[in-house]
Amino acid sequence: MSRILIIEDERATAAAVKEALEMDGFQADIASSGMEGLELFREREYDLILLDLKLPGISGEEVLRDIRKEDPFISVIVYTNYSDFADIKRLTNIGIDGYINKGPGADLDELVGAIEKKLAPIDDSAIDVLFREFPND
Repeated sequence: MSRILIIEDERATAAAVKEALEMDGFQADIASSGMEGLELFREREYDLILLDLKLPGISGEEVLRDIRKEDPFISVIVYTNYSDFADIKRLTNIGIDGYINKGPGADLDELVGAIEKKLAPIDDSAIDVLFREFPND
């Protein structure tokens, strides 16, 4: 079972996301600030982090930078209302694996689907393609 860390300061949003993820078979923890998120990240093993950008204390971008210093491979999806293209491009360069807008038209099913897709194991055909791309020495 995959474990997800939700770093989100809006309690109602965090609770709704957690419930949707758990109904789909994921385990989810909530951190309501950047510092709490970093503490949980360091204490437990997670498969994916769902990260808001506007957080009390340290920003989501600062959290992302700290996470990438410690684990360059964990999947991080930004889930926020904040959608300035320049900022998303900068975050992509830091190392986000996706961006989903949580604005008024946000769809929890879309969010859960994106997380499922990100955490799905690689199938045999994709592995074959990867091996064909590397030279045999």
